[in-house]
This record gives sequence, C-alpha cells and structure tokens, in this order.
Amino acid sequence: MRRGWKIRIIFVIVLCIGGVAMLSYQRNYALRFTKELGAGINLGNSLDVKKVREHNPEADISYFETYWGNPVTTKEMIQAIADKGFETIRIPVSWAEHLDEQGNVDREWMERVTEVVDWSLDTGMYVILDIHHEAWLVPTKEQEAQTTKQLCSLWKQIAQQFADRGDHLIFEGMNEPRLIDSAQEWTEGTEEMQQVINRLNQAFVDTVRASGGENKTRWLMIPAYCTSSKEEALGALTIPDDSHIMVAVHAYLPYGFTLKEDGEETWSAKNPDDTKDIDTLQAVLERLFIKKKIPVVITEFGCHEKEQETCRNEWAAYYTESMKEIGVPCIWWDNGDESKLFDRESLTWPHEELTDILLRK
Repeated sequence: MRRGWKIRIIFVIVLCIGGVAMLSYQRNYALRFTKELGAGINLGNSLDVKKVREHNPEADISYFETYWGNPVTTKEMIQAIADKGFETIRIPVSWAEHLDEQGNVDREWMERVTEVVDWSLDTGMYVILDIHHEAWLVPTKEQEAQTTKQLCSLWKQIAQQFADRGDHLIFEGMNEPRLIDSAQEWTEGTEEMQQVINRLNQAFVDTVRASGGENKTRWLMIPAYCTSSKEEALGALTIPDDSHIMVAVHAYLPYGFTLKEDGEETWSAKNPDDTKDIDTLQAVLERLFIKKKIPVVITEFGCHEKEQETCRNEWAAYYTESMKEIGVPCIWWDNGDESKLFDRESLTWPHEELTDILLRK
C-alpha cells in the first residue's frame, strides 16, 4: 500500500514538472514568435474608412477604398512594401457598413478583404487583420450582451473565411474599444468598462478557437480599454488562458510631439522630459507582460511630418530601439497623409532615412 502511494506521488510530481516545463516552453516560444514580426506598417485609411453610405448609399467597393483619399490597393503596392523589407503588414478593416440586418458580411466586401490579405500572405509577410472603427462596439454593461453578440457573429464569419490560412495570419480582436464621445473616451476607462473589455476579449478568443482549422492555434491579439498604453488600463487587462495570445498596444508617445495639432516641433533623446513617456512605457510593458513571458506588439505608433525631419528620425530611432530591448515589435501607422511613410501612388518611400531606421534589425 505504501509503495502504491509513493508511486502515485512520484507520478504527480512528474506530471507537475512536465506541466511547468511545457508552460515555460510555450511562453518562450511566444516571445520568439513575436520577435519574428520585425518591422511593420499599417495599410491605414483604406479598407477601414467609415460613414461612407451617409454620403453615397450606393457606394461600390472602390468608392469605399478611396473615400479618404488613398488609391485602390493593388498587388504591386503590397509587393513594394515587402520588397522594402517590412516583415509585417497590419490591415485595418471596417465592417459595419458591409453588414445586412442579420449581421452577415457582404460577400463582395469579404472577397475584397480576402484578396488583399492573400496578396500580403503571398509575399511571406505576417498579416494582422482587425475590426476597425466599429461604432456598435460599446463597452458598457448595459450594451454588453448586444455588443458580444455582434462581435462573435462578425469574428465567426471572418475566422471561417480564413480558417485554412497558416500562422502568418494574426487576428486582432478589437481596435481601440472605448465609449465614443464620452469623457472616458481617451482615458484608461472605468472599472466597469475594463471588465467588459476583458469579457469581450474572452468571447473573441472562444469564437475563433471554436471555428476550427488553423484557428485552433492561430495567434490572437487582445487590447486593453482603448488599446491604451496607460498603466491603469494595461494593469486591468485579463489574459485568457490560451498559449497563443498577444497584447496589442497603441502608443503615440509623447502625444505633444507625435499627434497633437500645433504640437512640439522638436524632440531630443538627450532631454529626459522628451524621453520619459517612452521610457515609462518600456518599463510598464516589461513589468506587466514581458517578464511574465506574455508577448506584446505595438500595433500602432507613428508621428506626423515635422519641419525638422532630423527630430522625427531621432525620435523614431529612440522609440524603436527602446522597444527592441524588451522584444516588442512596432507597426507604423501609415494613413497616406500626415504620417505617410509609403507613397501608394508612385510606390516610393519619400522619407528614406526614417524608413531605414524602422527597418534596422
């Protein structure tokens, strides 16, 4: 009898050690995989335009794509991005104006999104596909049931469409989920909103995993409230019990230099007041996630053009190097306008030095 108990105890210990070893392996693999994403760029303000049907109820696919001033995306554009050396392309997509009353995605729109995604995958790049500018996504307890229903319905359709694509395709569950036009819109959110986001993230993960195919182990990205970089929002984020989860963060830092209208024109890596926001973010991401071997990707960062290009270049070098130190890839927000990196008309790169900085290994 005693011998039997000893054998059982040894068996349990072996199982525990094996489980810990497997968990450690999975987490190390997650961090290694994330580093493979390398330098990234967004195909912004193209497939993610909104409020089109208010002005043109009969708008066709090409009208949507060009509504905010960018040309129709072509295979040549995508290839030029890959040829330049970018390893990841994020494709923001707005879906709301392409849904019928039952929440079904218009077939023509789904096929167009699929075409652009497949062009990107064919180059060998990693592709991040999201849902963008969705006004129906309201993170309040009052609207949670309806929001969850619509989120799951949409992701079920997207996941089924791409179920046979390999691990170079990544899904990002929500883009900047927040209470629009409220005092909390660009904050870390209230506790209620943060918890609703946690439950929506879990619903997204469950929906994709249940769709089968490659989606059983596809890498999925989840955000905190507003995809915020604020510690209060990130600290409230619950990570689903899943081995293929990444945290998505948006961080235009410091805001006064990167995005603010009539903001600062100069920035210096030698000035602690200029670098403190980036330094703080690095420390927060490392403490909350990286040390716990939870991968993080900054899926949006960038800076408007400046009169002194050298200042923006210095900022970009400091920012990206700071994130590389902790293994966090950064994806430039290229909207074809103020933060344009790639000229989609001429297939050229107007800011060569900045582009080279972003592509440094």
